[in-house]
Amino acid sequence: MNRKQEISKDLPMILDGLMVGVCLWVCYLLRSTGIIRLDRLGEIPSFSSTLWILALIIPFTPLLLDLHGYYEQPLSQPLEKLLIKIVKAGFWLILLISAASIFGRLEIPSRSVLILFLILTPGFLILRVRMMRKLLIHFYNQGNFGEQSFLVGNDADCEAFLSGISPSELMELQIVGMMDLAKHDPQTILQNIREKIAGRVIFVSSKSAANNDLPLTCEIEGLDVWILSENINGITSTPSFEQVGKNRMLSFCKSPIDFWQQFIKRILDVCGAMIGAVVLSPICLIIAITIKCTSPGPIFFSQVRSGRRGKRFTIYKFRSMVANAPELHADLSKQNEMEGPVFKIKKDPRVTRFGAFLRHTSLDEVPQLINVLRGEMSIVGPRPLPDYETKLIEKSTHRRRLSVKPGLTCLWQIQGRSSIKSFDDWVQLDLEYIDKASLFLDLWIILRTIPAVLLRKGAR
Repeated sequence: MNRKQEISKDLPMILDGLMVGVCLWVCYLLRSTGIIRLDRLGEIPSFSSTLWILALIIPFTPLLLDLHGYYEQPLSQPLEKLLIKIVKAGFWLILLISAASIFGRLEIPSRSVLILFLILTPGFLILRVRMMRKLLIHFYNQGNFGEQSFLVGNDADCEAFLSGISPSELMELQIVGMMDLAKHDPQTILQNIREKIAGRVIFVSSKSAANNDLPLTCEIEGLDVWILSENINGITSTPSFEQVGKNRMLSFCKSPIDFWQQFIKRILDVCGAMIGAVVLSPICLIIAITIKCTSPGPIFFSQVRSGRRGKRFTIYKFRSMVANAPELHADLSKQNEMEGPVFKIKKDPRVTRFGAFLRHTSLDEVPQLINVLRGEMSIVGPRPLPDYETKLIEKSTHRRRLSVKPGLTCLWQIQGRSSIKSFDDWVQLDLEYIDKASLFLDLWIILRTIPAVLLRKGAR
């Protein structure tokens, strides 16, 4: 059962936000009164010095929990999975507080209060879940929460529908009756729906001609109408509705984009690119001087590549090849070692001696931080291909890698890079990232990229 269909997550999110605020205050009291002492210092500043942390944790804690799916399946999600999601959200919350402290020059008044907060908060959150579950179950059993449901369809379809839902979902639906379309006329079915005081009618035999005008009649009476839809023209993506003027559109999205996740990802991209540019600037200066002194030609190499949805943009790299490398490409095309539209060869004669070092260490990619700051790329995402290679991609499954913003690193970089000989295998890794994309996965890829670069794993 989707949380948008039955149980609103707004109330739990508000409660969790207020609860973590209270939890921080309780931790302060435990520390300030001397009941618990973790610091060497005997006294800590007043609670007012902690208000900036309070202003962060109240709105962002439930938001981060939601990004990790904490509010899905409120009755059936295992507590151990909830705890894992709390830990993941807590990790990002600590990063957020640390970033605010560093860039905002804000002082953390007491580390012990923060440590106590991180220890006690998971217990408070799990306790809230258990209490709300008991409350919801009580309301469902009493029939005083949500709408009661009535199934309409062939007996076989009703049985198939019921067998495919969990006990908690069955409780949420509160099914009070069902009738076979083949055995009863629409007026009799409608009369039974009224007698059972159902507020929701679920049509599980959507293709049956016996439905007639019954769904429309139910809607006119103010009932919620649900119609089972297996797929439309073979499309199995999760549908949603969009309103365009007076037109209602059914939208299918293979990789749903969460606004807040994308918003936070963009903030992290900008911060990461700025920090990377500052830290690596001395190395970049040395690279620029070395390139200029070791081979004729410009310091930077620019190339038109395909971004999200195939939008063209200019990518920047430190030049690692001879100046006329693009003109020599056609002569080397027969030596391509990669299956598919991508061009890769192990010993490219166009690469300069210093360029080989740049490629092995991936330092030639550093200027792409400019593309990240400009919003054309992300730190994590499928590598952008040259525009002429993108035009050679014919398979629709391959072109799905263009559905997200390209990045500096992705699963391909940490699982073989140039040792992967098939473009199909490369794309499979990109699609795996797209289907499982999350902030936590991005961090995992970044952490795995560092040793991959240092060990020069698969780099050319």
